[in-house]
Amino acid sequence: MVGVIFKRLHPSLISLCYRYLGNTNDAEDVVMVSWMKVIQKIKDFKFEHPLSFYSYLKRICIHECLNLLRAKNNFNLISLHNLNETDEPFSDDLHQLDTKILLEIIAQLPIGYRTVFNLFAIEGHSHAEIASMLQITESTSKSQFRKARLSLMQYINKLNEERKSNER
Repeated sequence: MVGVIFKRLHPSLISLCYRYLGNTNDAEDVVMVSWMKVIQKIKDFKFEHPLSFYSYLKRICIHECLNLLRAKNNFNLISLHNLNETDEPFSDDLHQLDTKILLEIIAQLPIGYRTVFNLFAIEGHSHAEIASMLQITESTSKSQFRKARLSLMQYINKLNEERKSNER
């Protein structure tokens, strides 16, 4: 039974951790550490619905990713003072991207941008929650998210330009 659960959940957990860490080796390490923690603390788990175990495991993975990022101490966090008011948010081009390409683009973001982007845009945490998790200010979380969006748009625009020039 445990092997079936492992095989079923493992790929999505690797993908989750890769989004935060940006490299496969760290993602695999974090997932294995997370599985070990789940096994050690399984008595604390409370089954509420069919997805509750995955949610429990996912929370542990995210926590472990954040711990690793904190331990490496290389968040590139910037303040709101560096924002340009003319910067544009996402366009509809994002919806046209292949998931694999999007994951690769997210992995290229600086660690601070990538972490806040994942926590806010993908996991759905508020900027106040992110600030508490990362021990930063709420305004720094907001600026990191905005800069992540802008960086993603630059990558997407570059891909679109390359695609258009290849079609000619």
